[in-house]
Amino acid sequence: MERIYHTWDKWECYPAGFFENRPKDNPKMSEGECKYLYADFLRNIPRFEAAMAGVLKDWTNSCEQWLSNERMNRIAWLGQSAMCYATGIPSAFCGGFNQLTADEKHAANLSALKYLNIWLESRGEPTLATLKDAERKTQPEMY
Repeated sequence: MERIYHTWDKWECYPAGFFENRPKDNPKMSEGECKYLYADFLRNIPRFEAAMAGVLKDWTNSCEQWLSNERMNRIAWLGQSAMCYATGIPSAFCGGFNQLTADEKHAANLSALKYLNIWLESRGEPTLATLKDAERKTQPEMY
């Protein structure tokens, strides 16, 4: 897949608060509250999928910027984006994912794979059969 780039000022996720350290609408929320809400959000698969559908529809430049990058964790980006899109809680609290059980993590990841494939298919790109196929294409080099 060919990478698509947009300058940061074109990313819809930026004004939505994706890169913030605190929720824009409720900056007094604690880290624990944000992580709890993140986990609770991912457990609710219908709500999570509705938010991912919104991200694909409304954040077209952000999706092109990030989902065309096969060197990053696109499954995680979709989860973090959906959370920010639906709740305003930024990606900084993605550690809430670790509060899920293994089965809950798997279910959320499969939902994100489903929406990654919807995006890929809409671009005429091959879809991915498994979560393993969706992993980043390169590993960090230690030396």
